[in-house]
Amino acid sequence: MHSVFVISGVSRGLGAALAHAVLARGDRLIGISRSPSPLGTHIVHDLAQPAGLADKLAPLLRAEVGPQVRRYVLVNNAGVLAPIGTRYDTADIERNLMVNLAAPIALSRVFLDILAEVPADKRVLNISSGAATRPIHGWSLYCAAKAGLEHFGRCLALEQQVAAHPADVVNISPGVIDTGMQAAIRAATPEQFPDLARFQALHAEGALATPEAIADKLLAGIDAGARHAGVTLPIGDFAAGRTDPA
Repeated sequence: MHSVFVISGVSRGLGAALAHAVLARGDRLIGISRSPSPLGTHIVHDLAQPAGLADKLAPLLRAEVGPQVRRYVLVNNAGVLAPIGTRYDTADIERNLMVNLAAPIALSRVFLDILAEVPADKRVLNISSGAATRPIHGWSLYCAAKAGLEHFGRCLALEQQVAAHPADVVNISPGVIDTGMQAAIRAATPEQFPDLARFQALHAEGALATPEAIADKLLAGIDAGARHAGVTLPIGDFAAGRTDPA
């Protein structure tokens, strides 16, 4: 038996690392990103425009349903930090909130609707951030979107309690990962981002986790099989199979 993973943002960073790890262990992958990817079954879609995304995912997910599947996992991983700073226009607001909040909501809805009558293990993982609970100067849109995503996850978990075959929902704070997003942060100016020096120091000191290490922890937490009911967990707690923060 195998698992089926639906992962957004598979063209780079954590999404690409997780996609490689999923395929390496023999599981099935439906990947989503704006850029083409050779990994698994791939949907090319700009998540800043979530309209039409459900129509692309639904037939591919339906085709994977069968008794040979032991688990279905949606990983809402794609995210965008920009704009950094306190000046942004309507287009910046729309893109940030669409990618970070609207697209995960749309993906979660079609994932749960298609699999509503499937009794197998089902999981929705929202890749969140410490920015969801900690205000950060220059990241107001990102902070707001991640806070919204976490609370959506909590509401989704509550709604799943009355489902015939409920899915588990968890928000995961992965820590600071060495990805393109971190490079963009380090390229900002102190005026845009007053906390710049701390992030530059984390990189210089080798304190950033690799995407591959975080991907392995995500899979460890999924395999642990714990039920989380919409809580937010640091990646280490999730990997250890905890159901509440340590």
